[in-house]
Amino acid sequence: MYKIKHILLIIVGLLLVSCASNRPNRVHKQVMTQRTQVTLTFDQHEYKTNCMLKVWKNELIVLSVTPVMGIELFRLEATPDQVTIIDKLNRRYTIMTYEDINKLSPRRISYKMLQLLINKAGKEINLDLQMGSHTLTLKANMGQREYNNQKEPQMVNTNKYKQVSLREILPI
Repeated sequence: MYKIKHILLIIVGLLLVSCASNRPNRVHKQVMTQRTQVTLTFDQHEYKTNCMLKVWKNELIVLSVTPVMGIELFRLEATPDQVTIIDKLNRRYTIMTYEDINKLSPRRISYKMLQLLINKAGKEINLDLQMGSHTLTLKANMGQREYNNQKEPQMVNTNKYKQVSLREILPI
């Protein structure tokens, strides 16, 4: 009887050990989340919308445009190397490097500058850009910041979308 209990205890122990997950624990990183209301004036046309801003320090900045009932229509993903603009409504996207952006704008723009602008912003961000003959004015009313831990940042899988030029997404 003693041997049977001992054997059962060993079997239960082996079963418990074999049921353990082989997947490594996902690293949780601190992310800053902030609701914003953005007013974009392009020449004479003004657009107002609600957005969600998420920042994974030194990795990714995501600006999610959600004008109607939290449904994401546009998304901007900025990494240290490139900026991806995704038009989910029309199922298309464009990818630009910071060199491409700086050809359009007289101001030098980099990932670190964007990150600094967001971190140092108080209640409002005002930014004017002259793009050729067009004037782009961005005003953002910043909401309350929240810091929490989330899993690795998830970028949108662009395989579902058609790659187009920036001119097809933005009227410049």
